[in-house]
Amino acid sequence: MRLSLCLAVVAGAAIASVAAASGEPDWQPLYDGKSLDGWVQRGGAATYRVADGVIVGTTGAGEANTFLCTEREFADFILEYDFKVDPRLNSGVQIRSQSVPGYQNGRVHGYQVEIDPSERAYTGGIYDEARRGWLCDLSKNEAARKAFKQGEWNHVRVEARGDSLKTWLNGVPAADLKDGLTHSGFIGLQVHATKEKEPLEVRWRNLRIKDLGDPWGTPPADAVVLLGNEGDLSAWKRASSGFCEASGPESVQWMLVEGVLEVKPGSGSIVTRRAFGDCRLHVEFCVDDNGQADQNNGNSGVYLQRRYEIQILNSAGKDPADDICGAIYKMKAPDYNVARPAGQWQTYDIFFRAPQWERGMKTQSANITVYHNGTRVQDHVVVPSSTGAGQPEGPADGPLLLQDHGSKNKFRNIWIAPLSAEAKP
Repeated sequence: MRLSLCLAVVAGAAIASVAAASGEPDWQPLYDGKSLDGWVQRGGAATYRVADGVIVGTTGAGEANTFLCTEREFADFILEYDFKVDPRLNSGVQIRSQSVPGYQNGRVHGYQVEIDPSERAYTGGIYDEARRGWLCDLSKNEAARKAFKQGEWNHVRVEARGDSLKTWLNGVPAADLKDGLTHSGFIGLQVHATKEKEPLEVRWRNLRIKDLGDPWGTPPADAVVLLGNEGDLSAWKRASSGFCEASGPESVQWMLVEGVLEVKPGSGSIVTRRAFGDCRLHVEFCVDDNGQADQNNGNSGVYLQRRYEIQILNSAGKDPADDICGAIYKMKAPDYNVARPAGQWQTYDIFFRAPQWERGMKTQSANITVYHNGTRVQDHVVVPSSTGAGQPEGPADGPLLLQDHGSKNKFRNIWIAPLSAEAKP
């Protein structure tokens, strides 16, 4: 996995660089000032309440880290908030964070904008909670460390755009991080665990956000929309052989209702009429829990060029393995199991480089990067051969295949776009 790039931003950087660009959405409050509607608590048993328009988090002795998380997820955004913290309490604000059964039993993990009232003074630095640790501390940014106001309200601004994460503390540039591990998730307010017996408090106010949307969920101008909301299956046909082939017409037998395509078990897999080479693929899917076990529960697959399978399975809570959701089937387990429970919509964003051939000989193997539910679970994996039931490799491009493996899984919002030679996921 590639290393994150962290640059300590020096004082004097132009404030204009954080000014809202024309056409940006309006600010929206993250809470109503009266209740915690739209938020859910995860982790430990610290308490949260609203007092005079302020969210107050209070520790409990011996409790684990606790998080008050937005029900909504965000990808690209500008976030601002004020906080005031007890000098004995560490805290932070999670961004693009997640909680799934297969990752440490649902433990909250992801990017955290630090709140650090200690002498270290790393407030505004970026820490990867419950995952990789510090990504961008402030050890080389004296101006940002001095910007913290002990015992007073402090103001933080966060900009998340693609793989760029930037923070400002009381108007002073703090962290500037390039990291592509996670591109979407919830926002969470942390009450850190403490050994203090006396309850300690951290307060937040004026939480507001500009939601810049999820560019990964919207097809770019050069994309081919394979499944949209129009009820059109003209891009697809039944697979001609193998993959649960059934006799009958070439037309797709799966059920399509308002843009959602459901597998009709036994009717056969489906393939695109077009073939594709280097590409970026977006697929949204929902696995069905049919009550059976292991590979018979929610099984399907996305086959690139009908050769390389990215497994789909009801895998929530399972240990990473080479046959669960997010795996390159029987070749490599996902780095993280971020599968959601059956019945919830999930997302694959796949970046595929086709193998290269000269005079009928393969000179370079296929290369695959997979983001599952916003987290990179396969990072530029070299795939030396076709996988599972995939067709043999060859120099010609191939179609995309969605597998009928006997489960009533659903699909929606599928598009594919060419991947330029210089593009990097």
